[in-house]
Amino acid sequence: MSKTLPTSLRLTCWITAVLTIAVVSCAESVKHDEVAAAKTALDFARTVFLEKNPQKGYEMLSQGGKRHVPLDKFRQTIAAMHPRNYPTKVTALEFEPMAGEKAIYVFLTGRNEDQQFSYRVTLEGTAATGYKVLKVDQGMSFPTLTNQKQAFKPPLSIP
Repeated sequence: MSKTLPTSLRLTCWITAVLTIAVVSCAESVKHDEVAAAKTALDFARTVFLEKNPQKGYEMLSQGGKRHVPLDKFRQTIAAMHPRNYPTKVTALEFEPMAGEKAIYVFLTGRNEDQQFSYRVTLEGTAATGYKVLKVDQGMSFPTLTNQKQAFKPPLSIP
């Protein structure tokens, strides 16, 4: 009796090993710098909300953000988020990396004398590449998509 594996079984093992190596090598680890992401989100908030300059804010969007929303629609969206007033102070409270993605959420809160605002800024990038704003949403609560949502300690604020 031969102690070698049949050719078909050896071929199956070889193909399985090659596919396993290919999958593992494709799955890259994404490293985020949440403070850098928060600073980018706060720079964007300063420009768009505090300085009320949507044109300059639009220029800060990633190519993907610009591809999905034209400048006029971006201006309308920002204005619709603030029908009465804009915040005078903005704070980054929490962040949530998108698991396995080159993207991260930064959760901001804004305040003025009368109102409180809540924003979720979606940023594309990594610690190595830096971050660009993909989009901004407004609302009181955003569902967490992972269990990786964490608070900034201490929170980061502008102005």
